[in-house]
Amino acid sequence: MASNTLWQQSEVVRTKAFPEWMEKKFNVFLDLVEKGEVEQIGERNFRVPAEITPGGRAGTYDPQMGDMGRGTSPTGIVMIQSFFSTRLNFEFDQLQIKATQNRKTAVQNPFLDCVAKGYREFMLYWDKWIHGNGTAQLATATAFSNASGVTVYTLATNFGTQLLRRGQFVTIYDSTFTTIRSAGVLYINGLGTQGRTIALSGIVPGATNTDIICFEGVSGASPAGPRGLGYWISSATSGTTAGINRANESQIISKSVNAGGAPWTAEMTMAIYHRILNDRGEVADKIVGLAAPAQQAAVYSNVMSIQLYDLAKTAAQAVDRLPKLKGKRTFMWGDVPHMVDIHTDTSQVFYVVPELFGIARLAPVGFFETPGKTGADARFFNLMGGSGGPAAGVWFGFTRDEDIYNVDPGAQATLYNMPLGTLYQ
Repeated sequence: MASNTLWQQSEVVRTKAFPEWMEKKFNVFLDLVEKGEVEQIGERNFRVPAEITPGGRAGTYDPQMGDMGRGTSPTGIVMIQSFFSTRLNFEFDQLQIKATQNRKTAVQNPFLDCVAKGYREFMLYWDKWIHGNGTAQLATATAFSNASGVTVYTLATNFGTQLLRRGQFVTIYDSTFTTIRSAGVLYINGLGTQGRTIALSGIVPGATNTDIICFEGVSGASPAGPRGLGYWISSATSGTTAGINRANESQIISKSVNAGGAPWTAEMTMAIYHRILNDRGEVADKIVGLAAPAQQAAVYSNVMSIQLYDLAKTAAQAVDRLPKLKGKRTFMWGDVPHMVDIHTDTSQVFYVVPELFGIARLAPVGFFETPGKTGADARFFNLMGGSGGPAAGVWFGFTRDEDIYNVDPGAQATLYNMPLGTLYQ
């Protein structure tokens, strides 16, 4: 507060770019996928054919007038894919717009910033969601509490809060994924990545320790989501993938190694590589691992333990034997390159062949627009008041009508059932 002798002084506001108290862009899997093929599709399902046998009937024959026998033709199968529609909407009232449009009264224009940054924000949401298993599930609760008019969930360690965003509206299901407890009214008011907690904007009716958190807009039992990493790369032997029954076509099942709750060793990665090599040949040379920071730490700790043993036998050295961490988003382990991915399941490492992924796209990602109009008239909409007249507010949104596909799920792999170090639990 100003003193009596300095009552004329105005407030001084920091004019540099605002610090963002939130997760910034970290799109690893999305960047890999977008380098692959993009198929323009329509309303009908997109067909992804694959060859499962090359044809030809091998055997011996008698060159002295012997019967040559019959032959066979190549056989194939078709996976079915479609697009998945998502949106990111903004609203501003006229006071927000008018009070911040002049640099003399505000150091930042949130309306223009959201217009400029909305696409980037949408990409961040999409990268989070395409790490899922084909459902709308983004997190699972392990505990909850109701206090001060809000529900606070503690989330499971495999994803924690990593697929969620502060300010995001959510739909809460029960553990059976059939009954909705809350939809379209509560948003994440507080998000703690370290403690894996989210505080909602109100009370979830009938909340329990095993509730499932989904994105907004879904309904019905087991609501669908984008077909992400957990959908295309799975060791499950039952169910279907893109319309193909796994029990009838084992080659669609991804290769896997069960870590058995043991720390990640180089042999596990070598086993992943060799299982793809045995089944797909040279395709194995193109695999890239996607690992959570917790698993990167497990690998580095393993390496450090070996180095410490080595140093104990020699003279002390003024050398940092810790593999470089800051700014390094890749590391080698088992002679396979790995990328650090903060949105991936911490209990698994996914092994992808990027060129085998693609995007099935209905329309380009961009503003929601009114057909027949152009520019601002097509993108920005006045909200309507209860009287039927216009309200003092503006709405705009972004849409994404696409999904990812994989032409050869059996060439991908997963290392699963991995433990977390004490400091990462």
